[in-house]
Amino acid sequence: MVTCNSGGYGVNAATQQYCTADDPNICFSIAVPSSSANAGSGNIYFQISAPTTYQWVALGTGSRMTGSNIFLVYQDGSGNLTVSPRLGTQYVEPQLDTSSTAAKLTLLAGSGVQDGKMIANIRCANCETWSGGSMSLTSSANWISAWKRGSSLSTTAKDASISKHDSTDRFSLDMSTASISSDSNPFLRDSTAGSGSGSGTGAGSGTGSGSGSGSGSNTGSGFTQEEGSLISAKVLVAHGIIMALVMAILYPLGSLLMPLLGNWKVHAAWQTVSFILMWVGFGIGVKCALDRESLFKQAHTILGTVVVCLMFIQPILGFVHHRHFVAHQSRGMVSYAHIWYGRALLVLGVVNGGLGLQLSDERDSLKIAYSVIAAIVFFLYFAAKLWSTFQKKQRGIPKQVNSPRSRSSVDHPRRPYQEGKRRDAAASSRQLESVDATLHSPELRDTNTALLSTIQGARKAVASVSRLAQTQMRTFIAPTVTRRADFVQELYLKELKAYKPAPIKDSDAAGQVATFNLPKTPKSPEETDLASSLKEYESMAVEVEGQAAADAGQPAAVVEDWLVEEEEDDAHHGH
Repeated sequence: MVTCNSGGYGVNAATQQYCTADDPNICFSIAVPSSSANAGSGNIYFQISAPTTYQWVALGTGSRMTGSNIFLVYQDGSGNLTVSPRLGTQYVEPQLDTSSTAAKLTLLAGSGVQDGKMIANIRCANCETWSGGSMSLTSSANWISAWKRGSSLSTTAKDASISKHDSTDRFSLDMSTASISSDSNPFLRDSTAGSGSGSGTGAGSGTGSGSGSGSGSNTGSGFTQEEGSLISAKVLVAHGIIMALVMAILYPLGSLLMPLLGNWKVHAAWQTVSFILMWVGFGIGVKCALDRESLFKQAHTILGTVVVCLMFIQPILGFVHHRHFVAHQSRGMVSYAHIWYGRALLVLGVVNGGLGLQLSDERDSLKIAYSVIAAIVFFLYFAAKLWSTFQKKQRGIPKQVNSPRSRSSVDHPRRPYQEGKRRDAAASSRQLESVDATLHSPELRDTNTALLSTIQGARKAVASVSRLAQTQMRTFIAPTVTRRADFVQELYLKELKAYKPAPIKDSDAAGQVATFNLPKTPKSPEETDLASSLKEYESMAVEVEGQAAADAGQPAAVVEDWLVEEEEDDAHHGH
């Protein structure tokens, strides 16, 4: 088997070689026949070289993975190589391209595994165009590459499944600098190139050493490394770490500081730092998405942008909630909006982190670790919330649970803003109890027994008056309700009851008999009200004091009427 080294020995004078900075042993060489360049289509040649410690190595056309024409190389397990044409679709494992525009690849002589290296000399008959784009053979063209360390796949299947790459690189090549005169394999050693002997078995006279391939230099003059291509993978990792840390750990822990510590300043400071970190991570993510031309093209970038923008409202709600609580010493609608709005955004943020891991095609172990950490943090979050609620209820139960006031406070817990009224009522109650205890104290009883008797007598008199005031002496008995009557009403009813019309004789003339006429229609609301009241009183039954005793056969008690007393007083004054 004929092989060539990756340093550029024996290659055509115009072949261009590029070796990665991540590992200089991974190199790519490209050559374009002049006939293909003049026609704008035709064969192009490229070589992929890497140590056998790599599971696979790939070279692709274009500036990003999506829509790229990818040439994947891995070992077949028998000392040879398998070349698989694949089409990049988003940032997931590329699949075998079986379309009519799939790359027509041919593995040329000189390819194989030797001295711990994989070398693939490849000819592509239609790589200037593919379903995802096109490439000029005479001007600058963009290329991408990726590789994965690991054991050999050892398969000839072109659709073999591969793991995610360890690293990537991007570069561009001025295709006019990679022009070769002959449309043939430029990577074979041709002994006739320098000696002209035509033996065809030359041991490699060394002619053409370093010719155009950049011997002594890893990268040919026509290559340009894309800015930021070496750090794009690290930047993407930084974006993932920051956003996962903020959404799955910092924000949930920050929301617990307020109920656990009761210090709003610590809560606000913690969440402010988390808020700033979130925007830093978001900015890094936007940069990565722009580099990959994937901004607003996947669910991860769309949902992430929405969540971060909505999170901008959360500090405003927190400030309004704080002002409301200071003013009312209780939560309001804005308080619950602040709490549940933040919880909803946290859930969406954690879900979006999972979408990001899926988009970047991370290994399953990392996805599982992320899910477990998020689940643990959220479990601790809700457990701490329940514990905090239980502690608040425990602190709200007073010690004297046997007293009536204590039972009332247990049955009807008060908000903080009600504590002032509760304390005032408790203070008044304590003062009354203190006075009562003082009145019954042995010292006061022994010191001033007469004064104590006087005070107690006054208290009994007040109590008697109170009970007398509560006793219902005279009542109107309505069909459904009993009410106390005042003296004017009683007088009116007495007169009404005592009135007896004069008997009518047959000899009496009609004109001599007194008759009652209906009252005139009242002219004012007051007269209307008075007439209505009189009619109501007329329909009521009257319970006269002493009536029950008279019915029992006992003489009724004589109670002087207040009107008679007033008339007698007036008569005395007249004298």
